[in-house]
Amino acid sequence: MRQALLIAWREYKQYVLSRGFLLFLVLLPVSVVAFSAAMGFIERAKPTRAFAVYDESGAYADDIDREIEWLHQKEALRAWDRYLAANAIAGVLDEENATLPAPFAPDAVSDARLLAFQKAGGVDAAEAAVAPYLKEGAPAFAPPRRAFERVPLPGAAADAASLEEAEALLRPYLLEERAVARADGSSAPLFAAILIPADFGAAPDAPAAQYWSRNLTDNALEDVIGGALDAALQRQAIAALGLSQDALDGVAAIDAPFDSYRADREAEDAQLGVQDRLETAMPAALTYMLLVVVFGVGNLLLTNTIEERSNKIVEILLSSVTAGELMLGKLIGIAAVGLTMPTIFLVGGLAGLGVISSGGENLIGPVIAALFSSPLLLIYLFYFLCAYAIFAMIFLAIGAISNSLQDAQSYMGPVMILVFAPIPFILVVFQNPNGMIASILTWIPIYTPYAVMMRAAADPPLWEVVGATALMIAFAIFLMRIMGRIFRNAILQSSPPKAREVWRLARRDG
Repeated sequence: MRQALLIAWREYKQYVLSRGFLLFLVLLPVSVVAFSAAMGFIERAKPTRAFAVYDESGAYADDIDREIEWLHQKEALRAWDRYLAANAIAGVLDEENATLPAPFAPDAVSDARLLAFQKAGGVDAAEAAVAPYLKEGAPAFAPPRRAFERVPLPGAAADAASLEEAEALLRPYLLEERAVARADGSSAPLFAAILIPADFGAAPDAPAAQYWSRNLTDNALEDVIGGALDAALQRQAIAALGLSQDALDGVAAIDAPFDSYRADREAEDAQLGVQDRLETAMPAALTYMLLVVVFGVGNLLLTNTIEERSNKIVEILLSSVTAGELMLGKLIGIAAVGLTMPTIFLVGGLAGLGVISSGGENLIGPVIAALFSSPLLLIYLFYFLCAYAIFAMIFLAIGAISNSLQDAQSYMGPVMILVFAPIPFILVVFQNPNGMIASILTWIPIYTPYAVMMRAAADPPLWEVVGATALMIAFAIFLMRIMGRIFRNAILQSSPPKAREVWRLARRDG
């Protein structure tokens, strides 16, 4: 056993202390931060989308303006909440203190809260109300830039006699051959044009409104316009019943109070909170990490074994240890590498959440509680070792019968197809963790670790988990025995065995 542990330590140091691994540890957080900063910069740098409306009916342009403005005010309210989370004095935003007035304190962004925020005086009143509770030197609140802006119809398009003529006159602007004038006097490309026929309405035979744009990938404005026209037709229908505009706004601002509860808990502890949501979503994240790590370290085993075999290093090692000790040492060492990677991810992620939480929004507490007050990490550790034992032995045996990566590809192709076959069903398992598909995957030994991890938060039947796990362990022992024979019998062969000879190596107890 001592020899095997020495081999394990050698394998572990070879990878963890290598320049590539250390560079990976440095580049991973840097790349995450850089990606987040780049996405934020791209979002901030996205230009305000200019659009024009040709409305033959003359009835819907104001409704579109109303919807655009309402969405902008909601985004401004979200920005206000982020501003407070970053700049309020510690403790001010705690629920038990309730220092700030309700419309101005961070809360869920809803129509009702936005109306209350506006009736209380809007941003000007909010800045005055929170000024005593901000950190010293806090910057002034900067409202977000508008995402969309309606511009006047350019050129002769305003006097077009039909939708067809308007479309023809607007086409050069949509193709960016000409620019439109914005409200501040600057020019901008026309992102989209909305053409509304004179008899547009809710009637089944009414003609459709038209959305014209050259950009087919950014459909945010298209969705907003569609929602605005839907709301306009709904308001027309309700107004026909005699309700005023104020009454319609009041009805639209109603938000139903709605909480979620777990049926498997006592009533006083059944309401779901942030920690419960995290515990529900975390098995999916851990399953993805399990898949990535297992195949990452499996490939390390494969490439390392092929390299040592082709360079005759394995012959030197086998002069001091047995093939069984070499195999066991490799398995232990690479398993330690596989556990080091998620540990670093976990510590780094918690440190990042700690930095974010220092800005006012407590994220690290619920995450730590979800991880350490539930058995998720222990379940992950157990099924990582089980999945690793199964796939590592496959990779190790393939490496032992291959002199190059090209030789290994003929075996890896079928293995990869088998391994990734259940990927299309992962979403089904997540949404219905105790359904038929989830149960079937649970009882297939090579998929058991991933299926059980995905179902961990849904309390699957205990007998099913125990039975499937016992079957998986039995399969892992059988596979280790067969693959171990292949490794021991093939590792010193100068030429890789042919496919029909592999079974003979598996049967020979050498």
